[in-house]
Amino acid sequence: MKSLRHFLVRVPNVTRDTINVNGEDMYLDTKFSEFEHRTMEGEVVGLPVKYDTDVEIGDTMYFHHHVVLGGNHLMLSDETTQLEETKKRGQFIDPDDDIYVVYYDDVRDPISCQAYAYKSKETGEVKLLSDWIFLVPEDTGEEEDQEEEIVVGNQIIYLTPKKQEPEEKYGYVKWGSPKLEELELYPGDKVLIRKNSDYEMEVDGEKLYRTFIKSIHGKVQEV
Repeated sequence: MKSLRHFLVRVPNVTRDTINVNGEDMYLDTKFSEFEHRTMEGEVVGLPVKYDTDVEIGDTMYFHHHVVLGGNHLMLSDETTQLEETKKRGQFIDPDDDIYVVYYDDVRDPISCQAYAYKSKETGEVKLLSDWIFLVPEDTGEEEDQEEEIVVGNQIIYLTPKKQEPEEKYGYVKWGSPKLEELELYPGDKVLIRKNSDYEMEVDGEKLYRTFIKSIHGKVQEV
Protein backbone atom coordinates (compact mmCIF):
# COMPACT_ATOMS: atom_id res chain seq x y z
CA MET A 1 0.00 0.00 0.00
CA LYS A 2 1.36 3.42 -0.96
CA SER A 3 0.63 7.01 0.04
CA LEU A 4 1.84 10.26 -1.52
CA ARG A 5 2.51 12.49 1.51
CA HIS A 6 1.48 10.60 4.64
CA PHE A 7 2.09 7.39 6.58
CA LEU A 8 -0.38 4.53 6.83
CA VAL A 9 -0.50 2.53 10.05
CA ARG A 10 -2.41 -0.50 11.29
CA VAL A 11 -4.13 -0.01 14.67
CA PRO A 12 -6.38 -2.96 15.62
CA ASN A 13 -7.50 -1.38 18.91
CA VAL A 14 -7.81 2.41 19.24
CA THR A 15 -7.86 2.35 23.06
CA ARG A 16 -5.71 0.48 25.54
CA ASP A 17 -8.48 -1.44 27.24
CA THR A 18 -6.55 -4.16 29.04
CA ILE A 19 -4.29 -4.01 32.08
CA ASN A 20 -2.13 -6.71 33.60
CA VAL A 21 -2.78 -7.50 37.26
CA ASN A 22 -0.57 -10.17 38.87
CA GLY A 23 0.05 -11.78 35.51
CA GLU A 24 -3.62 -11.76 34.48
CA ASP A 25 -5.02 -9.55 31.69
CA MET A 26 -8.04 -7.58 32.89
CA TYR A 27 -10.49 -5.65 30.70
CA LEU A 28 -10.62 -1.88 31.32
CA ASP A 29 -13.73 0.10 30.41
CA THR A 30 -12.29 3.19 28.71
CA LYS A 31 -15.50 5.06 27.89
CA PHE A 32 -15.14 7.32 30.94
CA SER A 33 -11.49 8.15 30.26
CA GLU A 34 -11.06 7.48 26.56
CA PHE A 35 -8.54 10.26 26.04
CA GLU A 36 -6.28 8.97 28.80
CA HIS A 37 -6.27 5.43 27.36
CA ARG A 38 -6.02 6.32 23.67
CA THR A 39 -3.69 4.32 21.44
CA MET A 40 -0.89 6.39 19.92
CA GLU A 41 1.21 3.76 18.20
CA GLY A 42 0.77 1.38 15.32
CA GLU A 43 2.52 -0.77 12.72
CA VAL A 44 3.63 1.09 9.60
CA VAL A 45 2.03 -0.41 6.49
CA GLY A 46 2.45 2.46 4.03
CA LEU A 47 5.14 5.10 3.42
CA PRO A 48 4.93 8.61 1.89
CA VAL A 49 6.55 8.13 -1.49
CA LYS A 50 7.25 11.87 -1.74
CA TYR A 51 9.68 11.82 1.21
CA ASP A 52 12.68 9.74 2.23
CA THR A 53 12.25 9.28 6.00
CA ASP A 54 14.22 6.06 6.66
CA VAL A 55 11.02 4.56 8.14
CA GLU A 56 10.39 1.02 6.92
CA ILE A 57 7.30 -1.16 6.59
CA GLY A 58 6.80 -3.01 9.88
CA ASP A 59 8.32 -0.30 12.08
CA THR A 60 6.31 1.03 15.02
CA MET A 61 5.11 4.63 14.67
CA TYR A 62 4.15 6.99 17.50
CA PHE A 63 1.55 9.56 16.50
CA HIS A 64 -1.08 12.13 17.55
CA HIS A 65 -4.27 10.86 19.19
CA HIS A 66 -6.42 12.47 16.45
CA VAL A 67 -5.31 9.65 14.16
CA VAL A 68 -7.63 7.22 15.96
CA LEU A 69 -9.98 9.41 18.02
CA GLY A 70 -10.48 12.53 15.94
CA GLY A 71 -13.11 13.34 13.35
CA ASN A 72 -12.79 11.60 10.00
CA HIS A 73 -12.29 13.89 7.02
CA LEU A 74 -11.48 11.12 4.58
CA MET A 75 -14.99 9.75 4.17
CA LEU A 76 -17.14 10.93 1.28
CA SER A 77 -20.71 12.13 1.84
CA ASP A 78 -22.26 9.00 0.32
CA GLU A 79 -20.45 6.94 2.96
CA THR A 80 -21.94 8.80 5.93
CA THR A 81 -24.52 6.08 6.62
CA GLN A 82 -21.88 3.39 6.92
CA LEU A 83 -19.80 5.67 9.14
CA GLU A 84 -22.75 6.17 11.52
CA GLU A 85 -23.42 2.46 11.63
CA THR A 86 -19.85 1.57 12.56
CA LYS A 87 -19.45 4.42 15.08
CA LYS A 88 -15.82 4.37 14.06
CA ARG A 89 -13.72 7.50 14.50
CA GLY A 90 -10.36 8.77 13.46
CA GLN A 91 -8.59 9.02 10.13
CA PHE A 92 -9.36 5.52 8.89
CA ILE A 93 -9.33 4.68 5.22
CA ASP A 94 -12.25 2.27 5.30
CA PRO A 95 -14.61 1.45 8.21
CA ASP A 96 -14.02 -2.25 7.64
CA ASP A 97 -10.25 -2.24 8.14
CA ASP A 98 -7.75 -1.04 10.74
CA ILE A 99 -5.61 1.17 8.51
CA TYR A 100 -5.28 4.83 9.54
CA VAL A 101 -3.66 7.87 7.93
CA VAL A 102 -0.95 9.69 9.91
CA TYR A 103 -0.43 13.16 8.45
CA TYR A 104 3.23 13.87 7.71
CA ASP A 105 4.19 16.36 4.98
CA ASP A 106 6.38 18.29 7.46
CA VAL A 107 8.02 20.30 4.69
CA ARG A 108 4.92 22.45 4.20
CA ASP A 109 3.67 22.55 7.82
CA PRO A 110 5.84 20.86 10.46
CA ILE A 111 3.55 21.72 13.39
CA SER A 112 0.66 19.83 11.76
CA CYS A 113 2.78 16.71 11.34
CA GLN A 114 1.18 13.87 13.33
CA ALA A 115 4.12 11.47 13.02
CA TYR A 116 6.35 12.06 16.04
CA ALA A 117 8.79 9.15 16.11
CA TYR A 118 9.27 5.56 15.04
CA LYS A 119 10.95 2.44 16.41
CA SER A 120 12.97 0.32 14.01
CA LYS A 121 11.80 -3.29 13.76
CA GLU A 122 15.41 -4.29 13.11
CA THR A 123 17.31 -2.46 15.86
CA GLY A 124 14.62 -1.39 18.34
CA GLU A 125 16.04 2.15 18.17
CA VAL A 126 13.59 5.06 18.46
CA LYS A 127 14.15 7.99 16.11
CA LEU A 128 12.40 11.36 15.95
CA LEU A 129 10.47 12.76 12.99
CA SER A 130 9.85 16.34 11.92
CA ASP A 131 10.25 19.03 14.64
CA TRP A 132 8.91 16.96 17.54
CA ILE A 133 10.99 15.89 20.51
CA PHE A 134 10.56 13.79 23.66
CA LEU A 135 11.69 14.70 27.16
CA VAL A 136 12.09 12.71 30.34
CA PRO A 137 10.05 14.67 32.94
CA GLU A 138 12.07 16.28 35.70
CA ASP A 139 11.62 14.63 39.09
CA THR A 140 11.01 17.61 41.34
CA GLY A 141 11.02 15.49 44.49
CA GLU A 142 8.09 17.45 45.85
CA GLU A 143 5.76 15.64 48.22
CA GLU A 144 2.11 15.25 47.39
CA ASP A 145 -0.18 17.85 48.96
CA GLN A 146 -1.76 16.52 52.13
CA GLU A 147 -5.51 16.18 52.44
CA GLU A 148 -7.23 18.53 54.87
CA GLU A 149 -9.56 16.83 57.31
CA ILE A 150 -12.69 18.54 58.66
CA VAL A 151 -15.47 17.19 60.83
CA VAL A 152 -19.11 17.91 60.02
CA GLY A 153 -21.49 16.45 62.60
CA ASN A 154 -20.33 12.87 63.02
CA GLN A 155 -18.78 12.65 59.57
CA ILE A 156 -15.20 13.26 58.46
CA ILE A 157 -14.79 15.04 55.14
CA TYR A 158 -11.44 15.10 53.33
CA LEU A 159 -10.59 18.09 51.18
CA THR A 160 -7.88 17.61 48.59
CA PRO A 161 -6.09 20.89 47.79
CA LYS A 162 -5.83 21.83 44.15
CA LYS A 163 -2.27 21.77 42.90
CA GLN A 164 -0.97 24.88 41.20
CA GLU A 165 0.67 23.88 37.96
CA PRO A 166 3.97 25.70 37.33
CA GLU A 167 4.07 28.19 34.48
CA GLU A 168 6.99 26.34 32.88
CA LYS A 169 8.41 22.84 33.21
CA TYR A 170 11.73 21.11 32.82
CA GLY A 171 12.72 17.89 31.15
CA TYR A 172 15.72 15.97 29.84
CA VAL A 173 16.19 15.30 26.13
CA LYS A 174 15.44 11.62 25.53
CA TRP A 175 16.58 11.13 21.94
CA GLY A 176 18.73 13.26 19.69
CA SER A 177 18.07 14.48 16.15
CA PRO A 178 19.83 16.63 13.54
CA LYS A 179 17.49 19.54 14.36
CA LEU A 180 18.35 19.31 18.05
CA GLU A 181 22.04 19.20 17.20
CA GLU A 182 21.61 22.50 15.34
CA LEU A 183 20.58 23.94 18.73
CA GLU A 184 23.49 22.15 20.41
CA LEU A 185 21.07 19.96 22.36
CA TYR A 186 21.84 16.30 22.99
CA PRO A 187 20.34 13.37 24.93
CA GLY A 188 20.49 14.06 28.66
CA ASP A 189 20.48 17.85 28.36
CA LYS A 190 18.03 19.64 30.65
CA VAL A 191 15.69 22.13 28.94
CA LEU A 192 13.00 24.58 29.94
CA ILE A 193 9.72 24.35 28.00
CA ARG A 194 6.79 26.73 27.87
CA LYS A 195 3.53 26.24 29.75
CA ASN A 196 1.12 23.55 28.45
CA SER A 197 3.84 21.99 26.30
CA ASP A 198 4.27 18.92 28.52
CA TYR A 199 1.95 16.63 26.56
CA GLU A 200 2.31 13.25 28.27
CA MET A 201 2.74 10.27 25.96
CA GLU A 202 3.93 6.71 26.40
CA VAL A 203 6.72 5.70 24.04
CA ASP A 204 8.28 2.26 24.13
CA GLY A 205 6.74 1.66 27.57
CA GLU A 206 8.02 4.91 29.14
CA LYS A 207 5.94 7.99 30.02
CA LEU A 208 7.52 11.06 28.45
CA TYR A 209 6.73 14.64 27.48
CA ARG A 210 6.11 15.19 23.78
CA THR A 211 6.66 18.76 22.70
CA PHE A 212 7.48 20.91 19.67
CA ILE A 213 11.03 22.04 19.21
CA LYS A 214 9.96 25.71 19.23
CA SER A 215 8.47 25.19 22.71
CA ILE A 216 11.97 24.95 24.15
CA HIS A 217 12.90 28.19 25.92
CA GLY A 218 16.48 27.20 26.55
CA LYS A 219 19.06 24.79 27.86
CA VAL A 220 19.64 24.66 31.62
CA GLN A 221 23.24 24.61 32.77
CA GLU A 222 23.37 22.41 35.87
CA VAL A 223 26.21 22.81 38.35
